[in-house]
Amino acid sequence: MTLRGLIIIILGVVTLGATLAPRTDAVMSEAAPLAARGLLLAVANTGDKFVAVGDHGHVVISRDQGATWTQSLVPTRALLTAVSFPDARHGWAVGHDGVIIATSDGGLIWQRQDDGKSLDTVFLDVLFLDATHGFAVGAYGKFLQTVNGGKTWSAGKPSEDEVHFNRITAGPDGYLYLAGENGTLLASGDGGKNWTRREVSYDGSLFGVLSAEKDRLITYGLRGHILSSADHGVTWQPLNSEIKVLIAGGTRLRNGTVVLAGQGGNFFVSRDAGRSFRHWKPADFATSVADLTETETGDLLTVGENGAVRLKLPSSP
Repeated sequence: MTLRGLIIIILGVVTLGATLAPRTDAVMSEAAPLAARGLLLAVANTGDKFVAVGDHGHVVISRDQGATWTQSLVPTRALLTAVSFPDARHGWAVGHDGVIIATSDGGLIWQRQDDGKSLDTVFLDVLFLDATHGFAVGAYGKFLQTVNGGKTWSAGKPSEDEVHFNRITAGPDGYLYLAGENGTLLASGDGGKNWTRREVSYDGSLFGVLSAEKDRLITYGLRGHILSSADHGVTWQPLNSEIKVLIAGGTRLRNGTVVLAGQGGNFFVSRDAGRSFRHWKPADFATSVADLTETETGDLLTVGENGAVRLKLPSSP
């Protein structure tokens, strides 16, 4: 089943076998002048800059709202699939070959926090609630938690099924949410110690949970599937799109607009707090999007198969 962190399969860049095969990890990533135009899978807004991660251990930083980027050399060449910054200085990124890297200076210098021996581990997402409490999740039920900034990690088992956990999200209600394959949607109200399954009317892969407003949540996945909950994720109603593409990421803008994005440059926009969505296909934009966020000017900053691209959201849809 398709994974968010393995979205490159959908994009046709590599085969499944090549993606999952462990590869020898070099000491440092290589300088790549066009790293910001290559495959990027995740982006974080640290408050004073954007940090994006992707293929070949690429980590790129923009201090001018995505106009220009500089590369930080990191101690891995593995595919990095996710990045999390709970504040402007402390950040973590994870990826293939069991890689976990951390920074305490805003992304300039990174250190490995994994032991370098778990080459069969594929991390798909990372979330830090603050500079000490964090989670790394991934394929085949991989779930790690730290309470000391990644100095040590402990394994957990949110589900008896070894499904792929695609994304972990902190909701505005204090709950944590895990979205994964086979319609997996789990919720924790005690900081990740215990998890409860939430039933959704879809048994395919889900790629994330997004807050649309105080009480309303959105989850999204394969083949244009979008579901909405008005009771903190207890029950879900389908809002499925007729555009049957993978939806890989989403963001809520400061004005309340919710934007989902995915395969083939297709976007889904809600201006009523996630109660309904309209399809938007920007002209001359056909690149698949893995993640997105908002700039200071209200534009979208997307990352995907063609790197980091800024888009202006139209007044309609």
